[in-house]
Amino acid sequence: MEVLESKRCLFCDELVKVKRKGGNEWYIDCMCAPGGSYGLQEDSYEPYRLLSYSEKRNSFPILSAYIREQTDCDEKVVLTYEDRETILQSPQIPITTEEKGNRLLRYLHRHTGGPGEPVVINQFSQSYNLTYSLNLQELVFITEKLKEEGYIERIGSTFKLTEKGWVEAANTASGKALKPCYVLLSGIDEKGSRDWLETVFPRLIQLGYAPKFLEEDLSLRHDPKPIEALLQEVGNCKLFVADVTNPNAELWLRAGFAIGNEIPIIWTSQVADQQLPQGVRPHIWQDVEDLVKVLQKVLTKE
Repeated sequence: MEVLESKRCLFCDELVKVKRKGGNEWYIDCMCAPGGSYGLQEDSYEPYRLLSYSEKRNSFPILSAYIREQTDCDEKVVLTYEDRETILQSPQIPITTEEKGNRLLRYLHRHTGGPGEPVVINQFSQSYNLTYSLNLQELVFITEKLKEEGYIERIGSTFKLTEKGWVEAANTASGKALKPCYVLLSGIDEKGSRDWLETVFPRLIQLGYAPKFLEEDLSLRHDPKPIEALLQEVGNCKLFVADVTNPNAELWLRAGFAIGNEIPIIWTSQVADQQLPQGVRPHIWQDVEDLVKVLQKVLTKE
């Protein structure tokens, strides 16, 4: 049985088990690589250790964050001393608060299947490397900012991406801007809405759209903006998905506004025989898997 020695990780200062292999020291399950490991070239340990206090304070949290992000993305990490400057000067390292916040959104996105799914961040007080932050205070500031802006929900160490946060994470991870898309479901219950969120929305994101539910009943909104301003939101989108399974007047109002602004509309319904306005020919679906296939077929033809 292989005997592992204990050694302190330079970058997160945690005492962990270390395995020596192929000229590298492999640090196992420290805060740089929770549940995994990373390699450090053996002859690089001393040069890193001999850096000044100020150099360590400003660079080690960034290197720890780099290791954590890469290993969390299933990338193998083996560091040398020469890698230090390359990593610190890389344009991929986030600098602004917004960029750092996006790294937390991406982390939550990788660990969930859809918005509203909880993620527990163990040892949260030591996890500021999730946002490339230099300390816990910066991490807390970033998480509170994301919460205030409606991207996440947080109770203690349990985090959830909101619908807005899920789309933003997918958007920034893809490296390209997603086209705004509004979805209006009329007469579909909470479970049905959840099915759309978990199955249909991810596919729309893959197809290049940023989906968002529209409020079904304009009269029930607490938003102080007038109805005209709310309708104008539709005018800014690039795709409108309207499910007419159980349509109401407000659905037709929104859809009519979209038609008037020459916005492409995809009509869907779970009912085959309906009395619908001329020109409205919905794609019939039985379950959300059918619907995903329909959207894939329609949108890839464009």
